Amino acid sequence: MKKLLSILCASTLLLTSTVFAQDSGNGPSVFVTHELNGDSKISSVGVAFNFKQHDSGFGGAVLMSLGRADIVTTKLNVEDYLVWELGGRIGYFSDISIYAEAGVDLGELFGRGHLDEDRYHDHEFFDGDDYHDHYHDHDDYYDHDHRFANDSLDAYVGIGGGIKLGQVQVNGQVRYRQIDSEDWKALDDVYSGVTVSFSF
Repeated sequence: MKKLLSILCASTLLLTSTVFAQDSGNGPSVFVTHELNGDSKISSVGVAFNFKQHDSGFGGAVLMSLGRADIVTTKLNVEDYLVWELGGRIGYFSDISIYAEAGVDLGELFGRGHLDEDRYHDHEFFDGDDYHDHYHDHDDYYDHDHRFANDSLDAYVGIGGGIKLGQVQVNGQVRYRQIDSEDWKALDDVYSGVTVSFSF
């Protein structure tokens, strides 16, 4: 599944680049997006460079965003970290749009931007009723090397659609996300959300 996800991400970005070569120069837009699954949530702001062919609504976009993620792990901790993503979209873009998309977390390429950087971490944990803070030394707490052998670059693939109202575009999306780290893995992998963008 992880290899397939990487192939889909690369294919989407490649196809988007092909569309760019035939673009009509539609220009950039700024956007805010929020997606969630249960208590896990990701919120970002970013910029998109949008392109569409002269004679049709077929087009694409390259997106760059920066935000924050609060992710419930399989250990029922809540990990919070900075999200820096590069993505691409291809599809039909007009007053009504539908598209496929894929992207990667650039933060992992340069070392994930956790809000707690040293070996001591302030996690939240779920006790069945509510979340509580828990501060601990990872090495003392686990007393072993608890890294995930399958740690890989975080990425997503998804589909979305929306409507355009003048210079404002409102989209809904569903994304399958690969989210893990050396010492934890996300409990959920399917996220739904809304993106609102403003075109110049």
